Amino acid sequence: MNKLPMKMRRRRPQGEMNGFFPLLFVGLLMVSLFSWQVAALFVVGLLPTMVLALTGKGAHKAQKLQCVGFSNITGILPFAMQLWDRPRDLSVVVLDPINLVAMLGSAAIGYALLYVGPMIAAQVLQVMAQDKLKQLTQQRQALLELWGPEVLGGDESDAPEPAWMQGRRSSQD
Repeated sequence: MNKLPMKMRRRRPQGEMNGFFPLLFVGLLMVSLFSWQVAALFVVGLLPTMVLALTGKGAHKAQKLQCVGFSNITGILPFAMQLWDRPRDLSVVVLDPINLVAMLGSAAIGYALLYVGPMIAAQVLQVMAQDKLKQLTQQRQALLELWGPEVLGGDESDAPEPAWMQGRRSSQD
């Protein structure tokens, strides 16, 4: 029998090592030692970040997770401080739609930064490249005014030799 060699199964490439998610988990454990209500608020508020951590794919997964995670945490912190002072208000804070919109909306801002950030960076780099091109053109014009068109090094057979070259040749002969 003519058997084809068994193909080696390719492993899915391991993602970038990401220290954000374990750090977040340890932080939640530490906070839960002091106030389980604040830790519960973080678990509810960080749902978009956790979803991204579990389902995120592609290049720069760690950076995407950090962008969304940090913006999400900034949306949760005001309510965490409120809950730290009054731990009995957990249900009031978590069930208030305005608070949920603020916490989850901060994660949406992180996602928006992921979408809009590269476009803004491309525009900034394009403007910087155009400024550099304008600067190089001005430097080229200054060199042409100072040294003349022979500095361009075009077709030398048609162009006359510069004066400094003629003087040097006559002294060498």
